[in-house]
Amino acid sequence: MRIWLTAILPILLYGCGNGQPPDKDWHLADGVSAAAVTANRALLVTADHGAAWWRLRPKRLLHTFRHGPGRSQELIAADVTPDGRWAVTADRDGLAWWDTGAGKALASWALEGIQTVILSRDGHWALIGLRDKAVYFSLARGKTRYAFPHDRAVKAVALDARGRFALTGGDDGMAKLWDLGTGKLRHRWSHPGKVAAVALSPRGTYAMTSALFTPIRIWKTGNGKLKRKLGPQYLTVTRAVFSPGEGMLFTGHPSQGIRLWSVKSGRLLRRFTPARSHFWRPTAAPVLALALVKKGKYLLSATSDGSVQQWSLRRKKP
Repeated sequence: MRIWLTAILPILLYGCGNGQPPDKDWHLADGVSAAAVTANRALLVTADHGAAWWRLRPKRLLHTFRHGPGRSQELIAADVTPDGRWAVTADRDGLAWWDTGAGKALASWALEGIQTVILSRDGHWALIGLRDKAVYFSLARGKTRYAFPHDRAVKAVALDARGRFALTGGDDGMAKLWDLGTGKLRHRWSHPGKVAAVALSPRGTYAMTSALFTPIRIWKTGNGKLKRKLGPQYLTVTRAVFSPGEGMLFTGHPSQGIRLWSVKSGRLLRRFTPARSHFWRPTAAPVLALALVKKGKYLLSATSDGSVQQWSLRRKKP
């Protein structure tokens, strides 16, 4: 999404506090395993109901995307383009491409060992994590353009908004930056454990990598050097997104919390605390999706308890 947060940066710097609660909260499902959010839309994957495509305001279920009957088609990953026009869903052995307006599948493919998937900004390419590699796949042509090898499963993938780079993170502890023009490896970064999350800034200037229970790392894609480490020693990220100006990073965590960091200083600027859908339920509901919407005025998140929540990024007037 082409949004701009620079204008509101001074407002964001007023302090972290104990965690800002959401302005709006929609409980849409139970037991969500994967999710994607964009302006006024959410795609939530559950074991029993496939992928549910929701409008948030007014709340309405628009479509349900299923690969087929039976547990063998249980969905494990999904993504949607920033404009909400295209979606992709995956089970362990197959991939489907959807027109969200019509609620119809445009194509589907058999592909063994899928771990995760992400869509390009235009919705015509998918970066798919597999058991020992990732593939950059043309949805329009149904063909793999590049294969990016790893020694173990690839469970974290990212693309920049300009289509220059792919970033893959594996259980082998490696994060790898690939050139989408040539398919060649640009940089590789070793971690002490499994890589849990990766992200690319919109212009591809920075790459974020996060291994389990380690500080967040931000790398310069130009020379491959480490720019900054963020956070405490024991930290796990489940989802991350850079601001369009590339000066800030939002990170979601296993226990619902969301943090906003300064890329330049490494300072924690702000915390966001998702509300629980029911007070008696556990607080540990991992953040599965993050998106900046409405020209950077709001942050949207989805958590595994089936909640989609919205935060204002402007401080309210007293």
